[in-house]
Amino acid sequence: MKPKNKTVLILEDEKPLFELIKSKFETEGFNAVTAKSVAQALQCLKSGVKIDVIWLDHYLYGKKDGIDFVTQIKKPRSVWKNLPIFLISNTVSAEKVKAYLKLGINKYYPKTESQLGKIITDIKKFLK
Repeated sequence: MKPKNKTVLILEDEKPLFELIKSKFETEGFNAVTAKSVAQALQCLKSGVKIDVIWLDHYLYGKKDGIDFVTQIKKPRSVWKNLPIFLISNTVSAEKVKAYLKLGINKYYPKTESQLGKIITDIKKFLK
């Protein structure tokens, strides 16, 4: 089943992976919006595009990483605090995963141990 009018914000810094993820989400019926940095992602959110879910890599372009992004949008008074976030990364430590979970992400997937199709299926189930 394809999600109707659901939009995913993809924050990913690896160009080949970035294109693959975007294409797969679109094939699965999502609208895909992309960003490579925290600043780009926040600009997208502030632009008024309705985002339903976030795919997040830990390392991003610029000086800020995924933790900085999650900290920003999960603030108690943030209009985006309830957005579901799925962290997909190989380079994040166990301590950072705990920090992400404490901040309110929904799930963590190690990139090398997770199939893209499975992650998208999980996200679709979550959004039902």
